[in-house]
Amino acid sequence: MSAQIVDQATLPVGRGPHPAASPFEKRVGEAVGLTAFGLYQIELPAGAETVAHDHRDDHAEDAYAVLRGSGWVVVDGEEIPVAPGQFIAVTEESSRHLRAGDDGLVFIAVCA
Repeated sequence: MSAQIVDQATLPVGRGPHPAASPFEKRVGEAVGLTAFGLYQIELPAGAETVAHDHRDDHAEDAYAVLRGSGWVVVDGEEIPVAPGQFIAVTEESSRHLRAGDDGLVFIAVCA
């Protein structure tokens, strides 16, 4: 058995291969050697947002876990407030993006 451990503080920030890649993401999955799904930590500064996207073509599923800060997940134009401790899933046909509030927004994204 083997394990790979990385400290998120050591990961570079920048756009990855995901269609909605953000300049604020840390590619955790890549760093630990995952190949079955994408795992990212996104650290949005106040007022920043991710790229609006859906998964109609690739049928991928997205899930998010809010760690710190506050903001909104915008689903098909509807703004829904999010806060630490919440988990979010969005159906593949719906357009979605996340926007940080005044204190920023840090969340984990899993894409499979």
